[in-house]
Amino acid sequence: MTAVDLDWDQKRHFYVGTYAPEEENGLFHCLLNTANGELHRVSGTGGIENPSYLTISPDRNNLYAASEKQAGEIYSYTIGPERELNLHDRKLSEGASPCYVEVTPNGRTLLAANYGGCVVALCIRDRGELEQASNVVHTGSGPHPDRQREAHPHAFVSSPCGRYLFAPDLGTDRIVMYTLEDDRLFKQEDTVLPPGTGPRTLAFHPEAKWAYVTGELNNTVTTFDYDMPSGRLREAQQLDLLPREQAEDPANTAAHVAVSPCGRYVYVSNRGDDSVSHFAVDPENGQLTFVERVSSAGRIPRHFAITDGFLLVANQESGNVVSFAIGSEDGRLTPTGFALEFNRPVCVCPLPEPEERH
Repeated sequence: MTAVDLDWDQKRHFYVGTYAPEEENGLFHCLLNTANGELHRVSGTGGIENPSYLTISPDRNNLYAASEKQAGEIYSYTIGPERELNLHDRKLSEGASPCYVEVTPNGRTLLAANYGGCVVALCIRDRGELEQASNVVHTGSGPHPDRQREAHPHAFVSSPCGRYLFAPDLGTDRIVMYTLEDDRLFKQEDTVLPPGTGPRTLAFHPEAKWAYVTGELNNTVTTFDYDMPSGRLREAQQLDLLPREQAEDPANTAAHVAVSPCGRYVYVSNRGDDSVSHFAVDPENGQLTFVERVSSAGRIPRHFAITDGFLLVANQESGNVVSFAIGSEDGRLTPTGFALEFNRPVCVCPLPEPEERH
């Protein structure tokens, strides 16, 4: 059944990235029924190894995928009239194990974080072609004997205005700020977190006053005040995602963080405990209050996405993507009972409507 054959009045196209060998389909085009949360797989794409993180250009014409392998690559796909993916370009990520990609708000630069120790900015040409531009190697370490022997950038996030770029480094307990000038990256300053935090991902609030960062190693979410003119982050609050005895269990590691489009809620996934924590945002200072923690309905919820009043979770080891309805009044999560099965899904990427920001 194709996308046009489904008798759904309201639907959202989205894509799923998985850990898969190059010879198998690892990148999937799917549909969400925005009336009830039902999910449908449309098609699969092969020819790329471990497409573990996905992002879409602001003009919705291209999808970019990180191929997480030793000699990392970034793939560029054109999005066709039926939302199918067609390979358009591929370039080396200039590092090992790229685990994050993002397009800057002006659509001109693709940012990538290589877990192997560097960040890179690639120029995007007119039709989505990629051109090598600039990369910076991170150095340093942290106190964790296994996970912080060296630098491990895990994300590379643009500020909402695009002026500043932030790279949480899990290996060094720092968030490194950059600017991009004449297609070159310039390091500005570091925001230092408590030793052993392991900062993994960062999400800005829609009002661009605050940012939220997951601590993978100490199972926390940290709220930062964000000064837009200078780009500085100031730590305002750090909360445990789990009761302390669980948070100290090395089997539990925080993963993804996202802010609801309305700005009222923050959600964080936790692997091992296999849950999604839900926090309410104080509209005055951006700080968080715990609301609930729900099962991710699978094992190892590495990533999730919020779209159309639903939260879609990629559970890596149980091999399922599941949907939760988000309460319109309180943001609480309710399982819809709908799921799709994949081999090790690790990223969910909705296709925005033309007027939407992402």
